[in-house]
Amino acid sequence: MRPSKRLLSLVAAWLALAGLVFAVRIAAVLQPSDKDLLANASQSAQEFANLWWLLGGVLLVAAWIDAVRQRRYPMLRVVRQLPHSLALGAEAKVSLRIENGYDFSVQLELTDYYPAEVETQALPIICSIEANAHKDVDYLIRPIRRGAAEFGKTHLRIESRWRLWQKRQQQGELQSLKIYPNFAPIAKLAMMGLEHQLSQLGVHLQQRRGDGSDFHQLREFREGDAIRQIDWKATARHSKAISRDYQDERDQSVIFLLDCGRRLRNKDDEFSHFDHALNALLLTSYVALRQGDAVGLMTFAGEERWLNPVKGPANINVLLNQLYDLHSGTTTSDYVEAAERLVGRYSKRSLVILITNVQEEDSDDLNTAIGILTKRHLVVVASLQEAIIQSCIDIPVKTISDALSYCGANDHLEQRRKLLHRLQNLGVGMTDAQPQHLHHALLAEYLRLKRSGKI
Repeated sequence: MRPSKRLLSLVAAWLALAGLVFAVRIAAVLQPSDKDLLANASQSAQEFANLWWLLGGVLLVAAWIDAVRQRRYPMLRVVRQLPHSLALGAEAKVSLRIENGYDFSVQLELTDYYPAEVETQALPIICSIEANAHKDVDYLIRPIRRGAAEFGKTHLRIESRWRLWQKRQQQGELQSLKIYPNFAPIAKLAMMGLEHQLSQLGVHLQQRRGDGSDFHQLREFREGDAIRQIDWKATARHSKAISRDYQDERDQSVIFLLDCGRRLRNKDDEFSHFDHALNALLLTSYVALRQGDAVGLMTFAGEERWLNPVKGPANINVLLNQLYDLHSGTTTSDYVEAAERLVGRYSKRSLVILITNVQEEDSDDLNTAIGILTKRHLVVVASLQEAIIQSCIDIPVKTISDALSYCGANDHLEQRRKLLHRLQNLGVGMTDAQPQHLHHALLAEYLRLKRSGKI
């Protein structure tokens, strides 16, 4: 326990009275030599001193009684309720139930020990709880880093009944949860129709007649249908033209080749390029799973992880659990080694989506890696732009330093454009977008390939 502000204020007032007692005694000494007046002044000073000591004794006894009684009271109980999981950058609510076993109301200050992976501005919380009752308090947290997070115990400072002391307690249990990439767009896609939601994202799909190899359904004949689509038995049965509707084969595989190297550690906003890359990967994966494709994953230039292609929308949780604690490292990306490792692990023809930050110095390695991959797979390169480079172009040139920055940035962007153009000439699909727009661009490219029948 420690003294409360009230007790410290009372002690300070009692010590201030000591100065007054001293002043009265000095005044008594300085009185004229009249014996009667001197005797009366001394008596008054002594009475005042006695009163001061009495007040001190009363304060001491009251503090002792309040402290002893506080130690005998039962402890408060705290139960914390956390969300099942958290999403990076998305606010979430933490609920605390405080149960008061005292037979009087208490005032307390509460601080919850939250992990370094989240931030909050709501703590500490000051509240009061009635006797033998409970109170629910909430505060908001905002995850700032993915991975496993652990909440410690809740620390309480409880004021005693007379509010002369503060008793410190630690209550509750250690609790862990996972902070995932921001999957809010995936949740919205799950709740809304896919076509409608994609149009809300700005992805416009061109309708394509069903002319694949897998039978889908029977429907009325429409203008533009081929004669070979007519189902003659169904036409005779219904006395009107009935067509067979086909769909593309739905057993394709999409393999994400994710760069975990040092370039994706860059930040243009509060999240790294790697976090934006994960969001794009997850959103495109969810759509691919909804489209019937299998989705797999291989990482390189950092912690190596491999996920064999899985099918079905429910397997988005498998991807989330593979990626939630994955972070970019400081290793230089080796595209050739990654391509050789992928081809060695998975030989079935697939759509391979390489997510990275393409630079001119990667030209030779990228050309070699693309050559290795395109022998068996269809390849898409999803490259993240660096906003800081573009900002150097947009700044007005007023000084020599500005001119040098402008020329350097412009030359960098021009070399990068030439590299991307060369990759496209190799038959590679290409998206080049700023990190916060990568999920739009990558999803649109996947759907373009899907609608074109290439996958």
